[in-house]
Amino acid sequence: MEKSGGKTFKGPGDPGWTPIDPEKKAKAEAMLAEFNRKRDAVPPDRQIHLRDRFGDEDKIGTDQEDQYRADVEERKKRGEYWG
Repeated sequence: MEKSGGKTFKGPGDPGWTPIDPEKKAKAEAMLAEFNRKRDAVPPDRQIHLRDRFGDEDKIGTDQEDQYRADVEERKKRGEYWG
């Protein structure tokens, strides 16, 4: 069992861990592949940046929050932050 960012990740041999159903795993992988295919087909001039609330902000309230906020400030200085 591993804990990171306030979350617990279980693996084989950990109590309560159950393997992923192979059919569900295959379906999820196919959906991800389709998403990536569509994303990769978008021309560079039509690509947009998603705000951090679609990912990184889940570090707020964890032991990684200070590093997240420092990274945001660095990206702001470089003009790479759209949050």
